[in-house]
Amino acid sequence: MKNSKKIRLRILTLIVPTMVFFSSCVEEQLEDNTKLITNDLETINDLVVSEFFDWKTTNEITVNIEGLSIDVGVDQKLSLLTGEGTEFFGGSHKMHEDFEMTFDLPTGIDVIVMKYGATEKSAEVTNQVASFSFETEREADALNVEFAELSAE
Repeated sequence: MKNSKKIRLRILTLIVPTMVFFSSCVEEQLEDNTKLITNDLETINDLVVSEFFDWKTTNEITVNIEGLSIDVGVDQKLSLLTGEGTEFFGGSHKMHEDFEMTFDLPTGIDVIVMKYGATEKSAEVTNQVASFSFETEREADALNVEFAELSAE
């Protein structure tokens, strides 16, 4: 008998708060000035978009990488990323091979970053193309020039 009284009390303690919770919800009316659709536009078919509006959300961007002129036997991971750091390509690539691939990237991407091993380079997208090269630009110092002259003789 004591158990049945305890069970009834527990059921009542669950039912009463539940009833109070659901009966306290009151639906509020929207104000008149917050209409989602005006009287001028009754359906979506009535909407008119300018003929110059560009519906595209992506652009085709071509990435070109000029390989080295000689085979140096280097094959590492090549990663291509947006300027914000989102990787859109990753794979193994030999340093002496050229690379060209076109990607559908979100509009507004104006910088592409290439990571090859520990090397990282960035290039601006110009006319839907980003170009890279594995060659590094170095200033010729006096020792390199003298060495080149000696080997030419």
